[in-house]
Amino acid sequence: MALVVIDACVLFQGKLTDFLLCLAEANAFEPVWSDAIHEEWTGNLHARYGIPLSALQHRRREMERAFPAANCATDPAELARITALCSTAAQRKDAHVIATGVAAQAAVILTHNIPDFAATVLDHYGMSTVRPDAFCQSLFQTSPALVLAAAKAHRASMTRPAYSPDGYLALLAGPKVGLPAVAGALAAHKHRI
Repeated sequence: MALVVIDACVLFQGKLTDFLLCLAEANAFEPVWSDAIHEEWTGNLHARYGIPLSALQHRRREMERAFPAANCATDPAELARITALCSTAAQRKDAHVIATGVAAQAAVILTHNIPDFAATVLDHYGMSTVRPDAFCQSLFQTSPALVLAAAKAHRASMTRPAYSPDGYLALLAGPKVGLPAVAGALAAHKHRI
């Protein structure tokens, strides 16, 4: 099972995060994050939407409880080496994400911010980046039963409001989740979700 670092910009999206964690619970991949990644997504949600830090910390604790092996401590010396290899401020800001991947021996970073990760730095560490929709679509192609099980669990977990299969697929395809290709792939199997 692949180890995948989930960037803060992905964890920032609650319903997308929930879908990804359902995939991880279905054993489609193993999530990886760090304290710095957690601090980034919780801080951004608090600053942008005023969500109480206590609620965000509760969500973080629940994620840690569900995936106790996911949190990975980075090596400060390795982080400094990675930061030195970065050529822009945005790349340096996200160097800690690559350092998390190095520490966990993960080969993939799940992110919306592909340009923030220099290809030369990623190549140096044998890593790559992928957007959530492409990642989930790839999982569906290789393990459709796991993705269907995750989608069923994800839909069942949402009760306020509850979603019909068609409503759920529209939610997945829409901006709150941002998985149009996955929603399209699941459409032929909606009776199973």
